[in-house]
Amino acid sequence: GKSKFLSVSLLFCFRIEAMVTTVSDMRMLLARTYTALSVLIVAFFLTGCVSFSPLRAKALPPDVNRPVVAVSLFENRASFKGRWQLGSGMADLLASEMLYSGNFILVERKHLDFVVNEINMQRDPRFREEGRVDAGRLKGAHYLVRGVINDFSQIGGGSFFVAIKSFLLGGRGHTARVALTLTIVEVESGQVVDAIQCAGKARARAGYVKGDYEDVSFGGDAFFKTPLGTATRDAIRRGVKEITTKMPRTYWRPVVAETFDDGRVLINGGADRGVSVGAHYMVSVAGRKITDPVTGNLLSVLPGMVIGRIEVTDVYEHISSARILEGTTIKRGQLLSPVSAVSAAR
Repeated sequence: GKSKFLSVSLLFCFRIEAMVTTVSDMRMLLARTYTALSVLIVAFFLTGCVSFSPLRAKALPPDVNRPVVAVSLFENRASFKGRWQLGSGMADLLASEMLYSGNFILVERKHLDFVVNEINMQRDPRFREEGRVDAGRLKGAHYLVRGVINDFSQIGGGSFFVAIKSFLLGGRGHTARVALTLTIVEVESGQVVDAIQCAGKARARAGYVKGDYEDVSFGGDAFFKTPLGTATRDAIRRGVKEITTKMPRTYWRPVVAETFDDGRVLINGGADRGVSVGAHYMVSVAGRKITDPVTGNLLSVLPGMVIGRIEVTDVYEHISSARILEGTTIKRGQLLSPVSAVSAAR
């Protein structure tokens, strides 16, 4: 980008090809360097938007389960009254960036009726049975992200001037700013987990600002080359970074995925979860949730009773096979706890 171009150019300008032996050589070198730097600075500011985009969100640790999230339409509280549909457009950009991060499972809500209608049509006898999707498999969201657009504006302000010998180049600076509030809501309880404030800015030369936005589609390639597009991208990326940090995390734990009459048990993890051949696991039923009788808040979960033990015999990419060592009532969904090598040998 421009920052890399400027850095490389500065290094080039300061490179001394030969030893400076006289005062006149030194003056000539300084003059050339000054001129080159001035031209570079002018070019940097006059070629379009100036912004330093934040880095995207880091990937979640491998033992963290990706939360299932739905993104609602944004509420537009900004003074912007153009033809762009900011509410739906900004929600789509946020969902796209969240998908790109790989940290979330996104479920459709805005156009869910189209999905439901397709499922219902496939039940119609006029449709062939081959290839039908299974009903009752729609995924529920654990968290909802709703957004508010607080600012979506571009204003003039500030000036920059660069002197090159006897010439003075100047321009009127303009700033685009996009400010969002992203609220994370836990679906099960309706409780607000966090409210995130994120904003993006971009500066542009006056000539660029006067460009016509009429033919620019919101969220398209041309949009992100404009000051408002650059500021929008920055705000969205900052928001996704914060969502990744503030979203409550649940960690993977081994459970019984399936049982068979021959004594085999399948585990919901394999090489991807670090399961190894010979590992022993204690099998227990689900614990009992204890809630506050006044507030209804979850206070604790009592551990469930241990009902058996298994040993891993085969490990695959996403699943493992084990044999039952103890227990006769092992069922799908029961919890597994690893047993240390010393305890397993006893």
